[in-house]
Amino acid sequence: MRKLIILFCFVASIQVAFAQNKYADSLKTVLANTTNPLEGFNLLTKILENQSFIRGGNIDSAECVRLLQIAQQLKNDSLLAASYNWIGSYFSFTKGDNATALEYYFKALPLAEKANNKRRISSLDFDISLAYYALQNNKAAVQYVRKGGDDLPDKSHPLYDFMLLQYQRGMATWYLSAKQPDSALYFSQAFYETSRRVNSIAQRFNALASIADAYTLSDENELADVYIKKVIAISDSVKMIPIKLKFSNYYIPALLSKGNIPEAMVQAKQLFTLGESNSNNNVKLAAAGFMRRIFDSLHNKDSAYYYSRMEASINAQIFSQNNINKIQSLAFNEQIRLIEEEAKKTEEEQRRKQNIQYALLALGIISFIILFLMLSRRHITNTKLIQFLGVVALLLVFEFLNLLLHPFLESITHHSPVLMLLALVCIAALLVPLHHKLEKWATHKLVEKNKQIRLASAKKTIEELEKK
Repeated sequence: MRKLIILFCFVASIQVAFAQNKYADSLKTVLANTTNPLEGFNLLTKILENQSFIRGGNIDSAECVRLLQIAQQLKNDSLLAASYNWIGSYFSFTKGDNATALEYYFKALPLAEKANNKRRISSLDFDISLAYYALQNNKAAVQYVRKGGDDLPDKSHPLYDFMLLQYQRGMATWYLSAKQPDSALYFSQAFYETSRRVNSIAQRFNALASIADAYTLSDENELADVYIKKVIAISDSVKMIPIKLKFSNYYIPALLSKGNIPEAMVQAKQLFTLGESNSNNNVKLAAAGFMRRIFDSLHNKDSAYYYSRMEASINAQIFSQNNINKIQSLAFNEQIRLIEEEAKKTEEEQRRKQNIQYALLALGIISFIILFLMLSRRHITNTKLIQFLGVVALLLVFEFLNLLLHPFLESITHHSPVLMLLALVCIAALLVPLHHKLEKWATHKLVEKNKQIRLASAKKTIEELEKK
């Protein structure tokens, strides 16, 4: 029965991979024929997403460079944020250089926030968390996982499941590292269901490995073995380095604990080859550690010492003082930036409220003067004065609405000057006809009032003359 399950998983993975290859080829064909820079950027992004996140392949640095060139050409903050995000992911996932990856992630964050791009902000949060997990700073990692969860786009967004999956993956990783199998299993199973909706073989592989790990933590080894077999059945379809590494970090220790030294040796050598071929220090460090443990268990002191020295050397490269200082500096700079941004927002909000109060006060004074002149029975008022005051009132109303609606307009237009201008023109288009009607009504009332004042004055004069 188990063999049938494995065969079914293998055949299904082959069919999915074939369909995804066909989709990737069609994207490349369209890209080759497009001349529109924005369309080219979107196509490159889809190719990278399909290659890495869906199919589990590695990120192509050349395509990341092309994204950055287009974003710089278009001078678009949202596109620049996406470009830096992909460059950071290349360094983190393919090269294992998490210090450089964090540098690009933190460079992208303010650009994504400026563009109010929640999907990109949450993506950066999750990628930063992965870098911190790789650097064994789990507390910092889970902070960014939770922040990414808070920054998820609306459920109606086409990439909502794509982002939700990353939140579930991050929380599963946190609970696995914290040795809390029940919570880990809950998030791992949710992660698996979302990966099926997204139709990502790479993330399905990742989720199945997390479920197996959770069952192992619960000492439910038979269930863990079932999921390990499912993972192995589709492992050849997944090439993405961090996903391979995550599974190896669980599977090889499990083999060693069962005394299956030959298979552990095979897996460790494959992992080392993967690290060597991609110059990925994270992978080489893990592989060297596993090789050292294997040769220790075989009482082969020379080989164990060789891999021990290699492990220490790679570890020193990854966790050197310069790298640690660089990472701490990046984290500190990001913390300062967030504090300054918060202070700036608070100051702008207070200034906006103050300006609204000034606009209301001025509008109230002008309205009072107009009403006084209209209702006063003692003064004959020139209609041109009312028209002038009406224009001033119109400008004050427009400025008041501009101050009141500005944050809302920024959020829906994503700070686009053209869209902001169109929105303000629409507001003006509604106000001007209303102003004309009010002005006509006020002028009519004023003329009637002036007639009544003149008539009353004439009657009074006649009465005074009759008395004489």
